[in-house]
Amino acid sequence: MKRALPVFALVVGLALTGCSGNDSKPAESGDKTEAGTSTSAAPQASQLSKEQLTTVIESTKVDGKTFKAMDAAAGGDAANTAMKALESAEFSPAECKDLSLAALNVSQQSGGTTVTGVATDNTLSVGLSSFADEDAAAKQLSTASKITEKCGEVTVKASGMEMTMTSETFDATVDGADESVGVRASMEAGGQPAFTTETVTSRTGNNLVSAVNLAPEGKEEAAVTTAQSFLEALKNAG
Repeated sequence: MKRALPVFALVVGLALTGCSGNDSKPAESGDKTEAGTSTSAAPQASQLSKEQLTTVIESTKVDGKTFKAMDAAAGGDAANTAMKALESAEFSPAECKDLSLAALNVSQQSGGTTVTGVATDNTLSVGLSSFADEDAAAKQLSTASKITEKCGEVTVKASGMEMTMTSETFDATVDGADESVGVRASMEAGGQPAFTTETVTSRTGNNLVSAVNLAPEGKEEAAVTTAQSFLEALKNAG
């Protein structure tokens, strides 16, 4: 289990790359993001605080499941463990390493506030990010399809293990979202299938929700339902 955590974090980091990217320049006025949403004349938005996002995570239930927020600054946190694993890992293609590191550092890169949480039964996880304006949030989400295309198949060598991850996008419909994208990622380690995750990332205004299905027998609908529940909670929080 001690060695499984970095592997898990690598997969989640890549699967959630739609929430980050190396190109952090704001979208040009009047242009459309890759998800097809215009970002011109975005209205002023109120950026939610860490405390507000934590409250959303710990007060929202999905199919009766509750969630516990995780402090990214705490020692031993999955994000810190993943960062250390990524920094020492070898990637092919090499550019996917930078994209993965960026994915686990989205809050610092984009001036956003990010809080993550996990369901009490460990079958689902969620990440909430709030930005200063809609353009910043839309830019983060718009990179998902591009990065998934670049890193559709990645080989990673870390901690004496070689892992291969394949990813692809899928249609994800989240009612009330300004835009959404789904990413399915499958990992193989030592030539044997390890696990598959489904991630749905949705935007409402200047806020993003990334919901991840972690259950081995789970389906993409679980990620969609989770994203839907937290999207509605974010709207109420704002």
